[in-house]
Amino acid sequence: MIPKTAIRSALYGERGIALIKRKFRSLKLKLLLAVLISLLVFFVVFSIVLLCGDIILSKTVYAESFSDKMADINFFKLQDYVEQAGISTENMQQLNVWFKHKKSLYLTVYLNDKLIYGYPYSAFLGSNLSFEPEMENPDNEYILVLNSGEHARAFLYYYAGDAFYYLMTVLAGITAFVAFSACFIFLIKRKVSYIGLLKNELDILAGGQLDYQVTICGNDELSDLAVGIDQMRKSILRHQETESQVRSANSELITSISHDLRTPLTSLLAYLEIIERGKYADEEQMKSLIHKSVVQTMRIRNMANKMFEYFLAYATEWESAQTETADADELFLQILGDYAYSLESKGMTVKTDFSAVSGKVKVNTELLQRALDNLYSNLLKYADPDECVLFSYKRSGQFLKIEISNGIKKNDEKSESTNIGLITCQRIIEYHGGNFKAEEKENRFNVSVEIPTQQ
Repeated sequence: MIPKTAIRSALYGERGIALIKRKFRSLKLKLLLAVLISLLVFFVVFSIVLLCGDIILSKTVYAESFSDKMADINFFKLQDYVEQAGISTENMQQLNVWFKHKKSLYLTVYLNDKLIYGYPYSAFLGSNLSFEPEMENPDNEYILVLNSGEHARAFLYYYAGDAFYYLMTVLAGITAFVAFSACFIFLIKRKVSYIGLLKNELDILAGGQLDYQVTICGNDELSDLAVGIDQMRKSILRHQETESQVRSANSELITSISHDLRTPLTSLLAYLEIIERGKYADEEQMKSLIHKSVVQTMRIRNMANKMFEYFLAYATEWESAQTETADADELFLQILGDYAYSLESKGMTVKTDFSAVSGKVKVNTELLQRALDNLYSNLLKYADPDECVLFSYKRSGQFLKIEISNGIKKNDEKSESTNIGLITCQRIIEYHGGNFKAEEKENRFNVSVEIPTQQ
């Protein structure tokens, strides 16, 4: 059976799957889902509250027993008003005053089966509308005694109206809104808390504590923001470290040059003054003085070269150099092959172990050439010509790996080396996203260079 992951890979490809995963971890999508879930909760709660309210109202204010009870109560009040106001068949319209504030009551009064009063139907009396006792509900029939002593048939109805339904609808809406708000806040609580945490951590970084690591949580835009902030923090730390190295290097350079230049310059001036004043014994001594002057001049030139190496190692203008995509095998096998051939032509033994990487690299070829040239120059200066130089070129995971190993010259004056060339190599390799390592082990010097490849 074919795994689902293999099927998805075949249908969409790795980039397509990555885009789909990124889409589903989008903060916008999560917020949209939170809103939809909250809306669903809103409608469910609204429906439940409205249904429960309808059941309660049906058993209370809209129940038949309740309506009958309210009709009975209001009829007794109506009878009292009829007696107090002296209502008879001549002034039945005065009942409108009593009904003015009785919006839930409906009354029809018949005398000898003829409609003599209706509320709120008084405006229709004398019209073609038919009002007969047989059309009324006998359960709502009462005997109304008029002031004239006549007994009229009265039908009094109590209807609560729609006010309670409106009130229950409003109550259901408020309850549903509270449920919606509580659900939405619960669903986004973690994100809101995370935003607050990032704000506090930004305040810490703004206060100068760049060693504080930003908390990375989740896999959406907020986590991407946290990653970006943390990378920026690390970049600032690296920049500060570089500046510190530059200041330290400049201080060392000035101290070293000022100290080392004093002796050869003093000797050179002394030799030149002797020659200028003609205080030498013979021509042989003059030639000796000139030779010594040349030697001191060479020492000064070597010191100047060291100074230029310092400037090159800690220069920053090349860090904005343009990069281009190149075939790894075509670029490196050519360079390493030339180095191997050049060393062999100088009488050194070289052993190579090259295997194709079959990938692309994004590099600045000029800078990379400078780094590898430094390694080649170190071989010429410090490699023992009696020992074999090993060159290795192969793939290591997502990196191409170059290894160079050589024996170290016997009685070599190591003080002559400033290691600035290696520092330059390291900075250039790290600029390309790679790794650089140089170590001395068992009288051999080993260099490892890793450059990331692209498929």
